[in-house]
Amino acid sequence: MRAIVGIVVALVVAVVAYFAWTTYQIRQAATGPAKEIVSESMAKSGDVWHVSFVSKFDAPVDKVYEIFSHPERSHELAPDNVLKSEVVSEDGNTKTIDLIGKLDILPPGFKVQNVRTEYTLYPTEHRITTKTVNFKLADINSEYKFEATPDGKGTLLRFNQTSKDKGGIPVESVQKGALRETYVTQVRAVNRALGLTPGDQKRVAG
Repeated sequence: MRAIVGIVVALVVAVVAYFAWTTYQIRQAATGPAKEIVSESMAKSGDVWHVSFVSKFDAPVDKVYEIFSHPERSHELAPDNVLKSEVVSEDGNTKTIDLIGKLDILPPGFKVQNVRTEYTLYPTEHRITTKTVNFKLADINSEYKFEATPDGKGTLLRFNQTSKDKGGIPVESVQKGALRETYVTQVRAVNRALGLTPGDQKRVAG
């Protein structure tokens, strides 16, 4: 009898620990400090998230833009988070990429997602726009604007995004964490491609 009670207690402790850790991961992804983000603003109006991030790269703007303009390299640069990144079609300055992404903060059944995304490049403006194509969880539109720092040695990325929820993930903190973590993953991948280790950056919540 004592053995059975012991097993039950152990199972309860394990379940509680799992949910506590999962909750912590979600909270960290949604609000915790990220040195990849210099400033941020995230707000939801109705069923639409409005997201703005600013990040700094210790590399010239042309070099940073060049890496961001090849999202098909995402699997190569972040294999743990991007399981697939392949060009489906390309027409002029627009290309469509099939991405299979993985986010551990998402609940079971949602951790791996197929996200077909259309990228439009504006090289002379150092700007990129993206939109998801028939993504089941949300309609996501993003804009990346790159500008040189005053000394010309670094790059500021100003990222703006709207994400219209389709009701797949009802918990707002999870939605917020997923949007934020997806962006941070991109910044980390680009820093890796640049051969940089992100420095300590002061984060200011907007």
